[in-house]
Amino acid sequence: MSTPPTPDALIKQSPMSWYQYAIVAICVLTYAADGLDVVTLSYAAPVMIEQWGISPETFGLTYSATPVGIALGSIFLSPLADRVGRRPFVLWLLGALVGLLFLTSIVSHIAELVILRLLTGVCLGALVVCLNVTVSEFSNAQRSNLLIGILHTGYSIGGMLCGALAALLIEPFGWQSIFTAATVLNTISFVLAFFLLAESPAFLAARAQERPEALARLNALLRRMNMPAYETLPPAPSAREKKRGGLAAIPRAFWIGTLLLCVAGFVFTVSGGFRASWRPQILAYAGLNMTWNGIAGVTTYGAGVLAHLFVGAIARRGSEVKVAVIFLVMMGVTFVMLGAAPNGMTWALIGASTLSGFFNVGAYTALILVTLNYYDATMRNAGLGIMMGCSRVGGIIGPLLGGYVIGAGASRFWVMLLFGAILVIPVTTLLLARAQRPRTLPADA
Repeated sequence: MSTPPTPDALIKQSPMSWYQYAIVAICVLTYAADGLDVVTLSYAAPVMIEQWGISPETFGLTYSATPVGIALGSIFLSPLADRVGRRPFVLWLLGALVGLLFLTSIVSHIAELVILRLLTGVCLGALVVCLNVTVSEFSNAQRSNLLIGILHTGYSIGGMLCGALAALLIEPFGWQSIFTAATVLNTISFVLAFFLLAESPAFLAARAQERPEALARLNALLRRMNMPAYETLPPAPSAREKKRGGLAAIPRAFWIGTLLLCVAGFVFTVSGGFRASWRPQILAYAGLNMTWNGIAGVTTYGAGVLAHLFVGAIARRGSEVKVAVIFLVMMGVTFVMLGAAPNGMTWALIGASTLSGFFNVGAYTALILVTLNYYDATMRNAGLGIMMGCSRVGGIIGPLLGGYVIGAGASRFWVMLLFGAILVIPVTTLLLARAQRPRTLPADA
């Protein structure tokens, strides 16, 4: 008698049902809410700085609090999903975000804002990890990569939506309105997830080994996905062999290349993190009111959505490093264009902002593809994780550095030239990393 496949294997080899697509759609909506949550402060900042009478350097602390929280949540909080389950974990995080965003809408002091943005980042960091796992576990092998890619466009869609809401709400209703809107969107995500999001089949299968009543929940879920139910307990998930973590998982032959990729990710995110946090303020300095600033946000994040799809398409037909280098160079050029556009020239400023968004997001996507393809399957997760960890640090430093440079009195042109010029570093390190990559993995590596 043949052993039945595990739920994970069954899902990977079966056609996807409408219910699986609905779960993916909920995850994309939630990721869009996350994207909105991350950038709300960027649009509220010009008004808050003026009303509260604080310096850009001081306000820069609030920008950096979110990526610090995201890093902490990704590393320390997200593993709880493996113990409590995907569904309750997502619901807890969404519920916490609803409360945190509401409190942010009534905050009155910079210290309170820093704490709230730190906690918001912790929830966002853990939630993003869980959303990726959930989409992967509900997707079959044919659609998994595509659906993961679509999931990540949700972030750009959220940023675009935030720009539209900022244009409509902040000037007539105040900065508080953008956080109220984020609260409403996360509440909608919570309600939809509560009624539609199911527990992960892989988690239920593991739980069924200890709690037989979980088998009934697993079978009900499989029937909802038009898949055969189990008559007996499904095969226990195979235990993974203990592996070395961090840099120890990378063979010595790849250490130099890994270091170069980490430098590329760090410097890229210093520049990109500055742009994401300070772009609305830079445009405000250039004379755009909040309405036009919001419109620029819509076009900029809309260009980011197109960049995800465009780079994913062209990178399959050519060199990922070549695509990354082109997009990094053009990202630097568009930064300079944004700095050089004359004050008050609305469409030139919006155009430069939109182009910078396209090449910024495209460079990010290409950098991820370069890293994924740099390693083989035995070390890919470790390599990508190390590079992304370094990128998080850059995302923390970029907004702080931007605040100090702007506070020091540097003009818009020189600020944008500085953050554009440093992109020569990731261009160089990516080319060096490609040259350093071993053609074959040495046996003693």
